[in-house]
Amino acid sequence: MGKNSQQRRADQKRRAARQRRLDGDAESDRSRSDTSLEHAVIAAAHLACGGADYKAAFQRAVAALVQIELDATVSKRPSAVAAEMLQRSIGVMYENGWQPADVAHTVRRQATLRAVKLVVAVIAADASTSDAVHRAPATWLSQLEDLGVYDPARAIIIGGFEDTVMRWARAERLYADETLIIVLQVLGQLLTSSRLGFLVDPPSKWGASNRGVMPKAARTGDDVDAKALKLIRALLAKAEATTFEAEADSFTAKAQEMMTRYSIDAAVLASAARNTGSGAPSGIESRRVHIDSPYADEKATFLSVIADVNMVRSVWSSQVGFSTVMGFPIDLHLTDVLFTSLLLQATKASAHATNDDRRLRTPSFRRAFLIAFAERIGERLHATQRHASAEAAQQYGAALVPILADREAAVTAAYEQAFPNVTTMPSRRLNAYGYNAGRAAADRAHIGAGEAITSG
Repeated sequence: MGKNSQQRRADQKRRAARQRRLDGDAESDRSRSDTSLEHAVIAAAHLACGGADYKAAFQRAVAALVQIELDATVSKRPSAVAAEMLQRSIGVMYENGWQPADVAHTVRRQATLRAVKLVVAVIAADASTSDAVHRAPATWLSQLEDLGVYDPARAIIIGGFEDTVMRWARAERLYADETLIIVLQVLGQLLTSSRLGFLVDPPSKWGASNRGVMPKAARTGDDVDAKALKLIRALLAKAEATTFEAEADSFTAKAQEMMTRYSIDAAVLASAARNTGSGAPSGIESRRVHIDSPYADEKATFLSVIADVNMVRSVWSSQVGFSTVMGFPIDLHLTDVLFTSLLLQATKASAHATNDDRRLRTPSFRRAFLIAFAERIGERLHATQRHASAEAAQQYGAALVPILADREAAVTAAYEQAFPNVTTMPSRRLNAYGYNAGRAAADRAHIGAGEAITSG
């Protein structure tokens, strides 16, 4: 081989090595650039949740990211990075005990309707990626249905697109800065969310298929028949709507009869299924009740009062805006029905009480009104509980007492194990006018179904 050929080959090797170094440096630069951009997005997301003190810093961070967004030479845009992080954050929240309805609720409490639409779209995308239709438990699918992203009739996820943020921004007709602001606000909420206890398995624990897997309530047989529950709801709705007291009493009396029958009978049937009148009942569940502002603390107190009558335990988590209720499925159902009905009545009664006097339209009046309404309703419900239990004892005899005692003990034990460090809410001074008005309104309320709820 000639000297010139050897020199040419050596030059080619040197050029190839130089190019590899340049390519490696460019890839390293891109990697560092992407990492730097992720850090900038995370920092901006945290600033978005920092409140008024960080407003100016957040605006500067958004302005800097918008400049990068509009730069045609960048390899990756901040909106794309934020979208990827948003999708990952949903998955992390699920693995930290959150459920789809919880995620939507926490965003709804602190953000705009547009932000809620965004997080629901991201939830849909995650459901599509995780094949929730075929793998998720029934509770999970029910929440997706309530959010409007799951069609049970066709067994499909509605939405669930890969380019979720881009589609959402186009639908909302947002500019680049508007898009980034909302995405960063939602991302900040998700990144700073706390861990929760698990009420259902997260996606990482799902099996390959959910076919043939029944909800826990269906396996224990301790649930309200769907048709009966629908009828009870309808009766309460009529009781709330009618202006004739006799008609309202008729509707609520029928609801009372049905709810008493299902609650007591469920306890007796569950005990018979264990072939004993005593022992440790199974089938206790936990659910989350999302409570909206204003006066969320007072509404949570209201729920706790109703839950206590129904042998259900309730724990209020003010930071995330929901109460966790624990008990047997039938009692959880009836607590939910009664809470919804009586809270509507309390809201109407509060508005009526302030119609003729503008001076009473204050937060302190409404808070005191709700607390007093809840206290008086609780007294009425407990009185009815004792009466209904006495009537049931005449039918079932002495065997009913240990059955109900065992159920109450089982709920208490499960509650104490799940929430060993619960503290009571601090008391506060209440508006006297609101308190007296609330008790008077509670005396006039149609407690209907609640009159039938017993300790079963």
